[in-house]
Amino acid sequence: MGFINVAKYPKINLINIDFNYLGLEDEEIGQKNIDLKIADEVIVKDYDQNFVYLTFIRKVFFTPEIFYNILVELNVNFELNEDFADDLNMDNLEREIEEEREILAPVLEKVSLLIGNITNIDDDLTIITPPFFQEDE
Repeated sequence: MGFINVAKYPKINLINIDFNYLGLEDEEIGQKNIDLKIADEVIVKDYDQNFVYLTFIRKVFFTPEIFYNILVELNVNFELNEDFADDLNMDNLEREIEEEREILAPVLEKVSLLIGNITNIDDDLTIITPPFFQEDE
């Protein structure tokens, strides 16, 4: 058991969605290697005696730059365990989130579902992103 109370579901709020349709750059798309890229970022914004406040960002894009780019930004508030109040500080919270990515499972499930719903409108390319933290390459 750590600082974050994983038994309590976090409060998640959508802050921003940025969807940029890029289209197809040319007709010879079938002869190119196209890579789907996913980059996640977690920023510990603040904390108090009861909660830690995070911003979660997922970017979805292709190389070469084609189809669309998506950015989803969420605010996430996790309840803290009272048992560890004495050791509570920003460094310890950041370390726990970095080392125990499964804490982010509820957030990753929501963002994956949201991106799937957004891209489902496009008959050509629906994307279901994995509900796992994706390190930026």
